[in-house]
Amino acid sequence: MDKGATFPIAGNNTRVLVTGAAGFIGFHSASRLASLGAQVVGIDDFNGYYSPELKRARALKLKTTWGVNVVDGDVCDAEKLSGLFKQFKPTHVLHLAAQPGVRYSLKHPQVYVRANMQCFVTLLETMVAPSSFTAAKRGEAAPELPYLVYASSSSVYGANSKVPFAESDTADRPANLYGATKRANEQTAFAYHQLFGLRSVGLRFFTVYGPWGRPDMAVYSFANAMEAGKPITLFNGGAMRRDFTYVGDIVDGIVKVLGNGFRYLI
Repeated sequence: MDKGATFPIAGNNTRVLVTGAAGFIGFHSASRLASLGAQVVGIDDFNGYYSPELKRARALKLKTTWGVNVVDGDVCDAEKLSGLFKQFKPTHVLHLAAQPGVRYSLKHPQVYVRANMQCFVTLLETMVAPSSFTAAKRGEAAPELPYLVYASSSSVYGANSKVPFAESDTADRPANLYGATKRANEQTAFAYHQLFGLRSVGLRFFTVYGPWGRPDMAVYSFANAMEAGKPITLFNGGAMRRDFTYVGDIVDGIVKVLGNGFRYLI
């Protein structure tokens, strides 16, 4: 991919729906896209996995600074989603709404099945349904389907022992349910590309950090512990390594992919 690429289609004709817009990456992505001139609307259910107050603060910042409205809604709500599509008519969809975290999935597996799989299929069904769009005359074909970019995860590499990971590595041995749901997203998106020609790109994010970040992540829990003079909890005896990615770099990649228009890619 051209590292110098920008978002060439920004402007009044570019309408991006961002799911999970009050989330960490969603907040930064929505604000960047709006600053580039795209029309942006978000949707978020403001759930309690971590502070809803932080999510509300992000949504308020999006509204007051960049004019981005964040609709309070669940991506699994097909009726609400369809109404949003009819009203906003997105040309692009950036799907970031999901249930994150690996350890949480050990005790709450059904939450991941619903948020990461059922809601993803609901979104895809809405994107390919002619009723999601308004044709000029009855019987006319629906406009070209929106272009989908969605969050996958480095967790899809699972039990892969090769380091560093590469996109060409197999991803058929997930080590946890979270990774399995994200790999399922990739396979489901491919099926919808085959069935309906839905263009999509899945991005395998590695742990993201930066301002307005999630308080449940290591960077913030370590910082909070140090600030409070408390010991840091190290798992696996500290014998672990992990890649981290700055949120600004993640958003750079998202914007470039949204502006590229691949047919299908993971």
